[in-house]
Amino acid sequence: MFPLNIKYKRVLNSESESRQIFDEIEKELIRLKIDRIHRSDLKIEFENSFFNGQGRWHLMAPIDKGYLKLDGNLKKIEYSFSVVRMFYITSVMALFFGLISQSYWIGIVFFLWLFGMNWIIALIRQNQFANKLKRMLNEKNTTHNNV
Repeated sequence: MFPLNIKYKRVLNSESESRQIFDEIEKELIRLKIDRIHRSDLKIEFENSFFNGQGRWHLMAPIDKGYLKLDGNLKKIEYSFSVVRMFYITSVMALFFGLISQSYWIGIVFFLWLFGMNWIIALIRQNQFANKLKRMLNEKNTTHNNV
């Protein structure tokens, strides 16, 4: 099956506590206008509603839910997110255009282009976001230890 739930893993060079790491991650998620954030010991889960005012070019617009999880040693972070909502929306749009054009090929091509390109863009942008989080957490750790 085509991956609608994507995971990235990053190694952290962190000596911080999980609370400090999650404080920074939560600040970043709030800055990105994520609607619902739920925190536990080693995991932050989030949900992103469709009508939250982010705009269609927003980093988190294609993401409907996900989580960030630390391993027990606080040395690895796992970032997982879902693009199921984007799949459903583009499927409906492709079906609509296929019905209007009365050609299923138009619908298929429209779906492949619309979902495929948005999926690729989301993968690239979310990979950059995971790298940014890693850099931010490692830099925060470095400045924290120097003080």
